[in-house]
Amino acid sequence: MTVHTTYFGGVGQYEPSEGADVFGVVRYPKEFVERVTDRNIPAIAPPEDLLNAYKTVEEAAEENSEPNPAAIAWNSVSYERRYLEHLEGPGQQAVLAELVDRARQRDVWLICWEKDARWCHRRLLANAVVAQLDDVDVVHHPDPTTIPVEETSDDEEGDPTLADFASGGA
Repeated sequence: MTVHTTYFGGVGQYEPSEGADVFGVVRYPKEFVERVTDRNIPAIAPPEDLLNAYKTVEEAAEENSEPNPAAIAWNSVSYERRYLEHLEGPGQQAVLAELVDRARQRDVWLICWEKDARWCHRRLLANAVVAQLDDVDVVHHPDPTTIPVEETSDDEEGDPTLADFASGGA
């Protein structure tokens, strides 16, 4: 079995299999979300205060033409720590247990708004699910190692990717 993650714009491109469970994991779903998912689970979406803090910093970084505003926002608001703390709540733990049970039986898809899983809660959520299972993998669509990271200066060569950072190359 596999836990897949993607963004709403990628659902048609990556097409979950017929027997998979497809869950939206967003706090504020748009009308079409119920058409492309089996259901939306806002309890495991980021809490409102974390979303607001992230968006505020991301928008400021964009206005300042900073490279990779999502990364700046992610790090500035301690997104990973705060989201993982959110998952420790009793309601979130109940949902997490259900996702773990489902992932034992079939592929599970977690879908939200962000294209790049590096700066998205669904990566953390998928990791929390598979941490409780043997022989279950996480696959992100698109693969974050293929998404270029914005350059920080004009004298860098090529577009570095997450793979560059993982290997110590950039």
